[in-house]
Amino acid sequence: MPMLIKSKINAYILAGGLSRRFGSNKAIYKIDGVTFLDKIFTTLQSNFTNIFTIGKEPYSEKMEFVSDFTDQQAPIVGIITALRHTTSSWNFIISVDMPYITSDIVNLLQKEIIGIDNNIIIPSVNGRILPLFGLYHQNCLVHFEKAYLAKNYTLMNVVLSLRPTVVNLSQYNIKLKNVNTLEQLKKNQINIIIK
Repeated sequence: MPMLIKSKINAYILAGGLSRRFGSNKAIYKIDGVTFLDKIFTTLQSNFTNIFTIGKEPYSEKMEFVSDFTDQQAPIVGIITALRHTTSSWNFIISVDMPYITSDIVNLLQKEIIGIDNNIIIPSVNGRILPLFGLYHQNCLVHFEKAYLAKNYTLMNVVLSLRPTVVNLSQYNIKLKNVNTLEQLKKNQINIIIK
């Protein structure tokens, strides 16, 4: 199956975390005058027509906001909210703490959509799977909801049980880093400049 055109896949930026380790709200933290959230939104515009942000409150007027379905703090909540909201079979989901991603990296995942046998497509970097940067088929919703009802909030437990397609993107290690602390942000900025 050829890569789906961008209007056929919805994109969701998860911005509902507490950012405890970072020390301030990552969604509105600015790099070169642009917030993490708006930076990711601008990048994703090359790949997707419909881009939404999910969380407890809106942080940008550039995209439509979808409120988490519960106050529970867990990435699985964002994924369930996205899959309940979507009108698309396939959906791109990314955490707001990945401001250095590029549209080329997203394209590499989109090329892996080859049918309905694979319902999650996510990257690995140096052997570590990154579940909050990937494509999720809407048929995953029932599995995530079942886990949530059983109070199994650990995202990787559900993802691995669904036997995801894992794409090795280790060559993009720096651009796929989750920024969890200000120290990581500073180090990443230096590495991006060097590269």
